[in-house]
Amino acid sequence: MEGLLNFIDKSYFVDDLKKNTLGTIKIAILREVTGNLIIRSNYPDETITFKAGENKDIVEIPARKLKSREKLLGLKICREFNVIDGEFRYNVIKKSEQLGNPNSILFGDSVTESNDAVGITSRAIYDWAYSIRDVDEITGTLQHNALSEGGTMWNEEEGKLRQSLFQVQYIKPGTLFPHFITVENVTQELFIHLLSCILFENRYGAQSTTLSSNIKNHILGFGLSKFEQPVNSYSISANWKPEKDVTFENVKLAINGAMKTAYGENYKDFQQVISLINELWKKEDKKDLQAIYTKAKNDCTQFLKDIHVCK
Repeated sequence: MEGLLNFIDKSYFVDDLKKNTLGTIKIAILREVTGNLIIRSNYPDETITFKAGENKDIVEIPARKLKSREKLLGLKICREFNVIDGEFRYNVIKKSEQLGNPNSILFGDSVTESNDAVGITSRAIYDWAYSIRDVDEITGTLQHNALSEGGTMWNEEEGKLRQSLFQVQYIKPGTLFPHFITVENVTQELFIHLLSCILFENRYGAQSTTLSSNIKNHILGFGLSKFEQPVNSYSISANWKPEKDVTFENVKLAINGAMKTAYGENYKDFQQVISLINELWKKEDKKDLQAIYTKAKNDCTQFLKDIHVCK
């Protein structure tokens, strides 16, 4: 905790989760596609796109498709440190008491299987992510077929070729997505939990049970302010000059430039904070992490008591 406070003043954290104070932390992220990424919604074979101008059609990733994967990893981490109800299941919450865990309080949750309509709002607000380049430049199409046991399309029972063919559009490796997450009213322990979820999740989109890791998250820095500043993924994409090459370094410079313009000296480099997180996880003895998660669990349980959700 002392190491974290060397970079972020304690005024940007709360010591009581019931407090609702001014002060936000905006995390700047560059998400790099490293494997085939399938982002779809209304149509099973098409990537979600957004028309950003007369001649520009870009790929759009809704916030939920990023947040849900990181929230699911957070649930697994909470189980690792035994700070969540053993009966808790993702999106299947039976009673209010189960909400008293770091993951639900950070990402938001609600009771789903009872008359108890308790809902906890998220303290981590995710931006929608937009590509820099046009959809035609960064997507491809794959044709899939359902092979028989013999490895062919031949239907042995009917004596003819199978017709089970379908196509899916995917985002190619090397595609870059600027992204931002704004955090407010969190304890230091919950902030560390969020960073762990971002740093160590690397599988997103559809078919995540069959595809391997497909996104690498690069946390570039964080902006500190009493009020959230209007920097988002769309503004980075919309302001991109057509003649400028879309390289990792150029997109990184654009994100850092926009954040420095908005936050000035209160935009900080994140690398030393990342090192702190990595050091915690690399230790063979996880007592420091256990202490962090135990403290977070106690804070969350007390919060539910303070707002009279639990006795």
